[in-house]
Amino acid sequence: MLKILVIEDHTDIQDLLQAILTPQYQVLTALDGIQALQVFNAQTPDLIILDLMLPNITGASVLKTIRKTSMVPVIVLTAIQDKTNLVKLLTAGANDYLTKPFDIDELLARIQVQLRSHQPQPVASTSLTFGEIQLNPITHQIIVAGQPLVLPKKEFNLLKIMLAHPHQVFEKAQLYETVWGEPYEHAENTLNVHLSNLRIKVNELAATPQYIISVWGIGVRLV
Repeated sequence: MLKILVIEDHTDIQDLLQAILTPQYQVLTALDGIQALQVFNAQTPDLIILDLMLPNITGASVLKTIRKTSMVPVIVLTAIQDKTNLVKLLTAGANDYLTKPFDIDELLARIQVQLRSHQPQPVASTSLTFGEIQLNPITHQIIVAGQPLVLPKKEFNLLKIMLAHPHQVFEKAQLYETVWGEPYEHAENTLNVHLSNLRIKVNELAATPQYIISVWGIGVRLV
């Protein structure tokens, strides 16, 4: 369950916030700035609701201290109406604010927006895999049947294109112009040499050879 730290010295507002948040979140509370920083350091909340007018340490000072070590989303509750001061508040590190008195539904919606935007997103797999071949376009690592394969840039890019669309038949002109970035005219020998070298290197490692085959009159494909 996500944790929300409510930093508010008015117990009636704090009780209200705790009541409306508890069904969805684990609610942590603090009545002043000193306690707020203690709870923050001990509990690592996922979001903070921060009142500016706090005893001992002001809400602005609490925010400044938190921003030295964390980018946790902070929604400020404030009686300030002046737009200039509100802009300063945001530039100081607040993610959002609500002026008192605030609407409960609006607060809940803003909490959801901040939590959604700050939750880590799952990292999509960057590897391209076909049979025994695995290629990572970020690290430029290639594994064939469990063994590493190092390729020159052009051969690497040829293999990457084919692995990205493993069931497609690629025309030679399409491959050349994509990898070399120039017209295919009079370049068939150059492409054939690179494809031949690539085929040999892959087949030397693969338990099942002939991953790259020629399609007569068209080009090449993976099988």
